[in-house]
Amino acid sequence: MSTTILVILLVIIALLIVSLAIGGPVSTSIGFTAVIATMLFLSKGDLLFMGSTLYQNATSGDLIMMPMFIMMAEFMAIGGIAEDLYYVMAKLTRRIKGGLAVATTLACTIFAALSGSSPATAATIGKVSLKSMAKRGYREDFAVGTVSGGGTLGIMIPPSITLVMYGILTKTSIVNLLMAGLVPGLLLSILMCVVNLARVKINPALIGEDKHGNKLPGIEYEQEKFDTTIWQDLKMSGPALLLIAFILFCMYTGAATANECAGIGMVCAMIICLAKKKLTFEKFKHTLIQGIKASGMMILLLSAAAMLSQVIAKAGIATAMATAITDYGINKWIIMIALFAMWYLLGMIMNPTAMVTLTIPFVFEPLMQLGFNPYWLGIVSTLCVEVAMISPPVGNNLFILKQTCDVDIGTVYKGSLPYVGILTIGLVIFCIFPQITTFVVDLMAKAAG
Repeated sequence: MSTTILVILLVIIALLIVSLAIGGPVSTSIGFTAVIATMLFLSKGDLLFMGSTLYQNATSGDLIMMPMFIMMAEFMAIGGIAEDLYYVMAKLTRRIKGGLAVATTLACTIFAALSGSSPATAATIGKVSLKSMAKRGYREDFAVGTVSGGGTLGIMIPPSITLVMYGILTKTSIVNLLMAGLVPGLLLSILMCVVNLARVKINPALIGEDKHGNKLPGIEYEQEKFDTTIWQDLKMSGPALLLIAFILFCMYTGAATANECAGIGMVCAMIICLAKKKLTFEKFKHTLIQGIKASGMMILLLSAAAMLSQVIAKAGIATAMATAITDYGINKWIIMIALFAMWYLLGMIMNPTAMVTLTIPFVFEPLMQLGFNPYWLGIVSTLCVEVAMISPPVGNNLFILKQTCDVDIGTVYKGSLPYVGILTIGLVIFCIFPQITTFVVDLMAKAAG
């Protein structure tokens, strides 16, 4: 790497650190860095082109899906779908020791396919499941950890907002990215269920029992009643499951684009909410406002990141980084492990989505030149975001659970830490067997051609 490019890179990093350190919003800090770097190192024409880049990204058609997916999740939460899903899953797993922990993870998995958001999944399922597990004598940290870990699946299983942002930022097929997250998300869900059952087997006190299956002294216990018929269970969970299946079918077959799937999902979610007679004008207005606020923040973040990506590309930083790695003979997996470590550390101190948005412009092109698959990178970077969501001290899911479920933050930290380990095991599996992350995409390619 030449001295000039190294200086440019260090100046850009310094500008980012300073602007973030003085308390500027991440999107503003990234945009500020891009503009200053352009003024210092690029031409006046590049500076004029910056405004065009900002406008083009802010008005991109791919951004339409984000508010619609967010509104779909809001409609599902309003319609009480989380309560219905949890009830049905709890009924199915009632004969398993530690069944409510499994039911919580399964409910998170299904709701994740309706929300695309980790905090929304954790908050919505947490409100229902934590009360239920408390009645059955589950230890509080175990119950909270189950919700916290399961909630992270919201950004892996399609429709993942994080993968949409990654796709827009890297110009990777969004439909393929969303479908690529399906198998890894289900695998992580199974891994969490297996580990939860193993933990309960080893330490029954987690569910308030001794080794003989008797309730521990002082543990309050209330048996949950399941008095619905199979038809009633299907009526409660069927609409949500059919909607998930329809959206995935449309994506897999190419019958609809990602934007169309988002629109279909939002309208169907609203119809389900209306059919259950739970949608009022005030709730509808709240849903619209939430969609606009959340997508507005993401659009600004993505537009700023696109500006920074342009600076990095025009300055030749990405190519120089890849060339330097090749010239020095550094193993590409050492680079990848260092990146994972950096994401883990950054996740402890900053917003997880902003963390990846901030770093992807620097590393995407060099990693592609080193031979990594863009879909694999999208999945593992999202998995690192999942870890960041539950990493003390600032993991989003941790504070969401504290606020919505009135749980002590120390208990939330204690309960969530095992899931950092579970997700890390998942990361290792995806690195050893990268085919897992591209399995569905490969099937789609074969079916198409």
